[in-house]
Amino acid sequence: MSDDHALDAQVLNGLVRSASVIRVYDRGASGSPPRDVEPVLTISDRAELDELARLLEISRFTGMSCMCLGDSAFELLDHEGTGIDVLGWHHGSTLRWQGSPEGDVELAHGPELIAWMADHGYTHAAGRADRREQQRRDQAQALKSWTTAAPEAVRAEVPRILAEAASGLSERLVDDLAGSLAEAHPGAPDQALALLRWRSGGTGRYSGYPVHEGVATILLERLPLQAVFTALAGVPATDPAWSGAVRYLLAWRPKDIVLLRRIQESVWSVLAQVVHDEDDSTWADRYESCYRQVQHARAQRERARRRLRDG
Repeated sequence: MSDDHALDAQVLNGLVRSASVIRVYDRGASGSPPRDVEPVLTISDRAELDELARLLEISRFTGMSCMCLGDSAFELLDHEGTGIDVLGWHHGSTLRWQGSPEGDVELAHGPELIAWMADHGYTHAAGRADRREQQRRDQAQALKSWTTAAPEAVRAEVPRILAEAASGLSERLVDDLAGSLAEAHPGAPDQALALLRWRSGGTGRYSGYPVHEGVATILLERLPLQAVFTALAGVPATDPAWSGAVRYLLAWRPKDIVLLRRIQESVWSVLAQVVHDEDDSTWADRYESCYRQVQHARAQRERARRRLRDG
């Protein structure tokens, strides 16, 4: 930490230590005032104030500002009850301080502060921390699932895919992946099978899934649709390729009906079984919506044929 930043850190720590009362509020702070009216916790004992001041010490200035309003807020009051400052508490690890020269500040004792708050009856921060940790574990597991499902021919490119995902997958990367896949699997149905199994990995969400999970879809769209149907015809409904087929065939597209009308009835029958095993229940709803579109299109086509026939 630079000398200037060290001085700013001392200023903030001095403000906290000067408080005679610290009130804790849920839902963060918008500017100066806490968003909630009533505090969930009030600290006025000197020993506890000193301990809380220690826990609110900072380790560095992040140079960034969180886009949210924070999970909690600390209101600092002097001995007359006059407000000194309000600190927003973000994600259990940083503080929003209006006096910061460079964005939010990182707490030196974030996990310890969360535990201290829980011991004093304010458990929301601990609950949020648990949910964030579970989310991190879920993301790590989804990434592992997606990486494991990747065709061996392109698995070495996973770091490159992840690096490019933030800014969008380049055409060159997609070309390289397609070339490696075609070299390992000359036949289009074999390529489709490998890609469908890859698409089965990851989060499995209908929307809001990580960009890198869409690379299998991009590659599948380069293959003839018949190659997908041929690949599926050779594997049972329990094969991961069918889960990938749900995520590929039923994904939203600007011209859904063009693709959906080409799906054979035998494929629809298996998809109907598979969608109910997906973790994201949206897929079952999506199946119903897509199949209704197809039935409606079929009915319209049949009516048109009858009119032509009856002339």
